[in-house]
Amino acid sequence: MEIERLGVTAKAIRKDLWFGILVVLLVALAGPVQATSAFLSAEQKAFLEASSALSSGAMERYRRLKQQLVNYDLYPWLEYEEARKNLKDSAKVSRFLEKYPETVMAQRLRSAWLHSLGKRKQWQQFLAVYQQEKDVTLRCYYLDAAMSTKGMSPELVEQAKLLWLTGKTRPDACNGTFAHLYKHKKINSSEYWQRVALAMKQGNTSLVRFLEKKLTKSRKRWLAHWKKMKKQPETTLKAASQWTDTVESRDIILDGIQRYARKDVLAAWALWQRAFRDDFSFSTAQRDLAERKMALRAAWRHLPEANEMLSQLQPGAVNKEVREWRVRSALRQWNWKAAQKALAAMPASERSSEQWRYWQARVAAALGKEAEAEAIYRELMQETSYYGFLAAEKLGQPYEFNHEPVVSPDLRDNVALLSQRPAFRRIRELYEIGRKADANREWRFETARLSSIEKRVAAQLASNWGWHFSAIVTTASAKHFRDLELRFPLLYRSEIKREAGRQNLPESLIYGVIRRESAYRESVESPAGALGLMQLMPRTAKMVGKKLGIKKKLNNTSIKIPEINIRLGSRYLREVMDRYGNHVILATASYNAGPGRVKKWLPDEAPLPADIWVDTITFDETRNYVKAVLFYSTIFDWKLDNKIDYTMRERMRPISPQPETRVVSRGAAPG
Repeated sequence: MEIERLGVTAKAIRKDLWFGILVVLLVALAGPVQATSAFLSAEQKAFLEASSALSSGAMERYRRLKQQLVNYDLYPWLEYEEARKNLKDSAKVSRFLEKYPETVMAQRLRSAWLHSLGKRKQWQQFLAVYQQEKDVTLRCYYLDAAMSTKGMSPELVEQAKLLWLTGKTRPDACNGTFAHLYKHKKINSSEYWQRVALAMKQGNTSLVRFLEKKLTKSRKRWLAHWKKMKKQPETTLKAASQWTDTVESRDIILDGIQRYARKDVLAAWALWQRAFRDDFSFSTAQRDLAERKMALRAAWRHLPEANEMLSQLQPGAVNKEVREWRVRSALRQWNWKAAQKALAAMPASERSSEQWRYWQARVAAALGKEAEAEAIYRELMQETSYYGFLAAEKLGQPYEFNHEPVVSPDLRDNVALLSQRPAFRRIRELYEIGRKADANREWRFETARLSSIEKRVAAQLASNWGWHFSAIVTTASAKHFRDLELRFPLLYRSEIKREAGRQNLPESLIYGVIRRESAYRESVESPAGALGLMQLMPRTAKMVGKKLGIKKKLNNTSIKIPEINIRLGSRYLREVMDRYGNHVILATASYNAGPGRVKKWLPDEAPLPADIWVDTITFDETRNYVKAVLFYSTIFDWKLDNKIDYTMRERMRPISPQPETRVVSRGAAPG
């Protein structure tokens, strides 16, 4: 939201004294679109009034307004809301489903109807409507319905037991299905223990307490050992070496060895090899899983012993993750020959990715095979990507910025045609009246059914409408990554420029963080609770707000406002930059994973090349995040003034064991 639209001058907000006033104003203006009725058409106003009347039960007023909207694009949504409000009226619901079968509304209504039928145990009608649903609640209702009306066939029992046999607590809707299993004694003693074992591994203590009552006395004693193992794995494992070799003891030992490995993986590995591996009748799959987990944990912690542990794994324990960490662990130890061997052991389908082609070149260069390395670099540098830019740096060549519009000239007319389809007309109207959640649901439903070419057309349509998040996501769904205009728009330019100046940060870095964190979705809230464009946790946002002297209390709504979010996020980004001596890679990793974790990932002794450090970050999410922000920032750097102000080489300074902590002087470039 540009500040000029609010009637507040840029000069007026430069002083923090006025920021509290701005917060209040922005919150007031950030409410639902429908509140600003002056911008709505007569039909839009009538629709919102009709929807409100239906919701409040003012049916006479609702029917009168509905009659005026028969030819309006959102008329099906009114019918949907009416049917949803009357789920016990099967005729009304059925008519809607027949009239609008291939719509997101029909999908949602059908699901709601099934939930209602199941809750009311209307089994005959439920079975007539049910269609192999993925929803666990509906699957449980189905099995309850089928068992109640058709009996306990072996097939139904097997399906029910598959739902039952989990360490998770199932929804209450499953109680009926499970009651059939209990009543007909379809769960045996061993299966009760299997579920206890799953629940123990997931830490689901409430489920364990429920199931414990069903165990035999012998298994209750084993469960007592397991509870002790959970609290004191090292001590209990020492005693466990003398245990009887049973299914139960093996389950407990396997869980205990992994718990011990979290504290000391090398000691756990040694104890496993010495006291358990060959002395108990573990299956091959159990041994492979236990050893893979420990070897990977050693690799994640960058232990020198990880290379040897990974190499000792049996073929059945080796998967894609192991193959990749064999390379990473070798690189982290500067063991180029081991890295070469690990790369060669990858299947061609894995080895041919940009990532591993780059490391084939790096390894070849380190082993003196310069011609081989250069050939790979020259091929890679043609790509507009993180590894493409790194390859260009290795050869001292300019970066390639390959721009290809998502829609070619011969398809431009298709954009207008798509916009006139009934579903897309509805989506547009929903956005305009402020029903963004419904618009997004319908957009996802409709675009999921499009061909790759049609998705590209839809992405352009979203971009034309200013729905940049939807445009970016839909382009990715179409696997078209070369439209640099659509994927990297320069939004919030004045706000970002202002905060970049205030915090002595490159605009491109702020853009890179926003693009990775939210892809410009202003209202986004992550499952963990991070908010807005720069994905700030409420606690962090409030802490930063106090440092900025913002006196007005910040809440989740105000934190999401772009003007405020960019200011808070830029200041926090400045703080993590200061923490790591203006090192953009460490700061970016810290922004994503937290400073505590980044400290654990630093090299122990000698500085590490930045490309090796980035590719050996323990968390997949953070590793990909750092690479994305570096790549995106470079794209934005180029887009902002058609030149690269901060090259990848400048950003990727070596990673030291103890990075300098300092506040940089104004004008210093992040390395």
